[in-house]
Amino acid sequence: MLAKVDGLKNFIAGICQEKMNIAIPEVIDTEGAVETVFQLDSISMFELIVNLEDKYDTKVPDDDIERIGRMNLHELCAYFEERTVAHG
Repeated sequence: MLAKVDGLKNFIAGICQEKMNIAIPEVIDTEGAVETVFQLDSISMFELIVNLEDKYDTKVPDDDIERIGRMNLHELCAYFEERTVAHG
């Protein structure tokens, strides 16, 4: 699971840097809330979710968007793993 969390962390960092011009902290706290760690506002959170939907080939329900921002990387990885299995 740690390799998957690390991959997700790198994916999110890449999206933030390349598509949203958000500076990434040198040390990324995998236990902190995604929106806080990556300094995402509501628009950048939406952009991230669109990219995660593409990566995992799934659709995030609108009701989950706010909750996803409060998840840490481990929770987020488990969330998408579960959705991929459930919908794959």
